[in-house]
Amino acid sequence: MKRRNFLKASLAAGAAASMPRFVADALSGVSSPHPSPSASIESSTLPWQREISLREAAGSVVLQNRLDPANPLPDSGEYFGGPSMSINNLKMRTTIWGPAYRVTISLNKNNVWDRRLNVRALESPTLQEITAGAFSPANADYIGRSAQSQRPRDLGYLLPKGGTYDPYRQPIEYPFPCMKPVGQIILGIDALEGADAPQVTQSCANGLVKLHIEKGAASAGIEYILGMTSNTYAVRGTCSGIDQPVSLRLYRHRDTAHMAYMSADGKTYTKPEAAPDKAFNGPIDPPSSGKSGRYFWIHQRLPAEKTFPQGFEYVLMGVLLSPQHATLDAVQDQTGLGTPPPNAEIAAAPGAAATATFIPGAGGKFEALVTIVTSMDGPHLLTLAQKRLEEAQAKGFDGIVQENTDWWNRFYDQRENGRIFHGTTGSACSDNVKAIYRSYTDSHGGGTKTDMRQFECSASYAFPERDIQLWTSAPCYNEIFYTGRFVQNWGDSEDMWKQIIWHWTAAAEENARHIFNLPGMYLVHGYLPPIKADKYIHTTITLEFCMDTMAQIVKPSWDEWDYGGDIRVLRDECYPIMRRMALFYAAYAHKGDDGRYHIVPCMEAEKWGFYPKFSHNKDIISSLCMFRWGLSRAADAAELLGVDEDLRRHWREIAERIAPYPVWQGTGGPEFTDIEGIEPIYLHDDHFGEAAFYPTLLADEVNLDSPQEQRESMLRSIQSMREASTSAPTSLLLGVEQEGRNSHRQKSEEAEMLLNSRSGRVHLFPVVGPEEEVAFRNFQARGGFLVSACRDAGGVSHVEIHSRRNIPCRLMNPWPGKQVTVRDKETAAPVPAKLDTANGECLVFSTHPGRTYLVHI
Repeated sequence: MKRRNFLKASLAAGAAASMPRFVADALSGVSSPHPSPSASIESSTLPWQREISLREAAGSVVLQNRLDPANPLPDSGEYFGGPSMSINNLKMRTTIWGPAYRVTISLNKNNVWDRRLNVRALESPTLQEITAGAFSPANADYIGRSAQSQRPRDLGYLLPKGGTYDPYRQPIEYPFPCMKPVGQIILGIDALEGADAPQVTQSCANGLVKLHIEKGAASAGIEYILGMTSNTYAVRGTCSGIDQPVSLRLYRHRDTAHMAYMSADGKTYTKPEAAPDKAFNGPIDPPSSGKSGRYFWIHQRLPAEKTFPQGFEYVLMGVLLSPQHATLDAVQDQTGLGTPPPNAEIAAAPGAAATATFIPGAGGKFEALVTIVTSMDGPHLLTLAQKRLEEAQAKGFDGIVQENTDWWNRFYDQRENGRIFHGTTGSACSDNVKAIYRSYTDSHGGGTKTDMRQFECSASYAFPERDIQLWTSAPCYNEIFYTGRFVQNWGDSEDMWKQIIWHWTAAAEENARHIFNLPGMYLVHGYLPPIKADKYIHTTITLEFCMDTMAQIVKPSWDEWDYGGDIRVLRDECYPIMRRMALFYAAYAHKGDDGRYHIVPCMEAEKWGFYPKFSHNKDIISSLCMFRWGLSRAADAAELLGVDEDLRRHWREIAERIAPYPVWQGTGGPEFTDIEGIEPIYLHDDHFGEAAFYPTLLADEVNLDSPQEQRESMLRSIQSMREASTSAPTSLLLGVEQEGRNSHRQKSEEAEMLLNSRSGRVHLFPVVGPEEEVAFRNFQARGGFLVSACRDAGGVSHVEIHSRRNIPCRLMNPWPGKQVTVRDKETAAPVPAKLDTANGECLVFSTHPGRTYLVHI
C-alpha cells in the first residue's frame, strides 16, 4: 500500500510539472501564493478558500424594518405584502407589528385550517358533459375572455342550454377550506404609550429579533426568538424607568368568515342561497381561554369534517419564567382585547384572552415562553403544551437561541454548495446572505416548509389576521418555474411539490377515471387543501383544463433527479409519478387525420376560458410542449431503469408526432404564440406566466443550443410580450439580458446566468458581461454534475466538475479556439476528451461517479 501511494504521488508530481500552477495547486489542495499575470490561465486563491464562511458572515447581517403600528402584513415572500417584519420558522409564519406600547406578534401555522368542504367540490362535470356544452348551438356566439384582459370571463364551463356554470362559485363561494390565524402575543407596556415606533432587527445568524423603545426616561429593550423546529416563542426584556405593571397576553378573536353569508351571531343567513347548506356552513365555535398554576392559554376548536371528525383544535400556551410572581387572568367573548388589524370585522369581533400581568423583576428584567400544539401533535393538548413548555424552560431563552444557531449553522454549511462569489479580491462574504436566509422554503409555501402528507399547506398570499384568504390559502400550480433552484443546489426548498403529488396520487387516479375515463393520474391546477385525500377536490373547472399544469408540478421531482443524479430518487420517487402522468397524457392526446397528435380541449394558463367548439381550446403551446416534455422524460426514465419497454416506445412515438407549435408571422419574422392564429400580445391584467415562453422556460426545448431560427423566433415572441414578468428570465435562458431589467434579477434567475445546461451541454457564464468578476461553487448541471467555476475580466480562470453518474460530460469550451486539457483531480492523470464542433465547441469526456475533473488550458 505504501509503494502504491508513493507511485501515485510521484506520478502526480510529474504531471504537475507540465501543467499551469493553479491546476497543480488545485490538485494538491494548496492555492498559489504567486498567481500568474494572466488570470485566464492561472488563479489566485479560489473564492471559496478566500472568503469567510456563510455562517460567519451571517453573524453580522440583519434584516431591518420599522415597527408598523397598524398593519400586520408581512414584508417578505408574498404577493400583496405589507410593512411588517416576517419572523418565520419551518412551520410558522409570523409578523411583528403594533403600537410601541402593544408590541404584537401575529401567528399563522401551516396546519391550522378550517378544512370544511363545499359539497360541490366533490363533484365535477365529465369531459363528455363539457364537450356537449361547447358544441351546443346555444353557445355559438359565446366569447370566453374578459373584456379588459385575456383572462377568462369566468371559471365555469358551457352548458348545453347556453351560458356558463361554475359549480364552485354558484350560488356561493364559501370561504373555506382556508388557513386560519392562530392568534396574537401582545406585550403591553402602558408606560410607553405614545413612544415613537422603534427599529426592529432580525439576525440572519439565528433569527434573534431585537427592538428598543423609549419615551422620556422610560425604555424597554425587547428580544424575541422563534424556535426553528420547536414552534416555541421566547420573549425577554429589560425595562428602565418603568414602575407600572407589564402584561403578556395571548389573544384570539372570534372567527368572522361566516359573515360573508350569515349574521355576526351566526343565527341568520344573509344570503338565502347558503341556507340549504346549513349542515356544514355554520360559524366556527368561539375561542376559549384558561389558566392553571403558572400557565395561561387560549384554545380554538375548528369545525368537524372528514379529516378531523372531532374537529381540529389547537392550544396556544404561555408561561412567565421571570419574575416568578404574576397575576393571571382569562376572559372570553369580550371585545377590545387584541391589537386591532385593518380588517374592520376582525377588529370589532369579540375574542378570548389569557394574560399574565407582572412587575419586571430585578434589573427590570422579564422572560416568558409561548408554544402552540395542535391535533397533529396528539390528544390532550393542554398536557402536551405544558410538557413542551417545561422542556423549553430547561433551556430558557438562550437555549432556544442556541437551538436556532445550531440549525442555521448546519443550514449555512449546506448552502456553501450553490454559493455565488462576486469580485476577485477580499475575504468578506460577497454572496447575498439575506436571500440565503430565506432560501429554505419555496416562496409558494408562504415562508414555511409544508408537507401535505402531514396536512400542512400554505401560500405566499395566506396572511396573518385574515379569516378569509385569497385562493383558499393554497399555492398556485401553474407557475412553477424553479429549475434555477436546482441549478443553484437549493432543490431542498422544493420538496412541497412532490409531497403534494404523493398525498393526492390515489385521488388523482380516480379523477382521471371519473372525468375522462382514462388511465394514469390527473392532478391539475386548483387549490388542493390539506385534507384526507380520499377523493379529488375541484375548485376551478376552467383552470383544470390547463393540461400542462400536471407536468409543471411533476417537473421539480424530475429536476431533483436530473440535476442531482441520485438513481434512487429516479427509481423510488420520480418515475412512479412520471409514469402515471405519461399514461394519462398518452391516452388524452389523439391522433388526427394529419398523422399528428393533438390536445383538445386544453386551456392556456388563466386565459380565454372555454369557447364554442373549443375554438380557443386546442393545441395550446403550453400543453403541446409539456406533453412532449412529460412523455419524453418518462420514456428516458423508463429506459434508464430498464422497465416498461412497450410504454416508452409508445410515449416516444406520441412525443415525436405532437402537433407543431403555433406560430405568428410578425413584422420581424415568425414568433411563437399561444394559440394558432392569435397574435402574441400581453395586456396589463393578464397572468404573468406567458404560455408562449414555455418551450424555453419549462420544456427546456428551445435553448442555447437550439437552431438559430428557433431561438430568434422565441426572442421575437419575448419582445412582443416583454411586459410579462416571465419574459426576462426566459430571455436569460437564451443568453440575452433584456435592457433595463438587470435591477429586477431574481436569485433563481441569476443561477442560470452563470450555468445553463438545459440542452444537456454545460454553458459557463452564458449571460455575464465581459468585465464581470463572478464565481460559483457546486452548482448542479443536468446529468448530476457538480460544477464550480471562476470568471474575471481576463475570462474563465478555474473549472472543476464532479461527476455523480457514469455518463459523459458535455462542456462548451470556456476558452473557444484554445486547446483544452481535462485532468482527474485526484490522480492528475489526463482524461481523454474530444471536441464536438457540430454546434460550437463542445468538449466531451467520460466521467465516473465520485471523481472530480479539472478543465484548463
